[in-house]
Amino acid sequence: MKIRFASTKAAHKIRLAKFSDFDRLLRLVAAYYRFDSIAFDERVTGRALRRLLSNKSFGRIWVIEWEGTLVGYMVLTFNYDLEYGGLEGLVTDLFVARRFRRKGLGALMMATARNFCRRRGISAIELQVTRHNRATQVFYRALGFKALDRIVMSLDIRPDFFALNAK
Repeated sequence: MKIRFASTKAAHKIRLAKFSDFDRLLRLVAAYYRFDSIAFDERVTGRALRRLLSNKSFGRIWVIEWEGTLVGYMVLTFNYDLEYGGLEGLVTDLFVARRFRRKGLGALMMATARNFCRRRGISAIELQVTRHNRATQVFYRALGFKALDRIVMSLDIRPDFFALNAK
């Protein structure tokens, strides 16, 4: 897969998200969740987004502006893993609005995460891709990611999660 970059650097800007981006960013998160068939609860996600924006010990959020409009974002959080010698980066979200895809913006976002991690001594970046999303798997492999021989397992222990689903 050949990564194609946007024709003009002046058209886009990648920067850290600010609190003033919150509403536009939450709309992008909702669009990503729809795209990837992830349940979206605006209250829960909004609260988590505010917390991440206010506490850099959890991670960072970058946004892509295209001629002043937010068209994408990436969330990188931190995990401590002995296997990687300490901190590792987890790309939990990477989303570019449909009409801005295939311009190299996703690759630029991943390069931003890679550079950020290297500067901070973080030696690994992990991410998850749904099994059915073959195009995204090809994209990440082109950037050097490889599939591990592991199965991701999760247990949701939020009290309100069980109360909502018990009804």
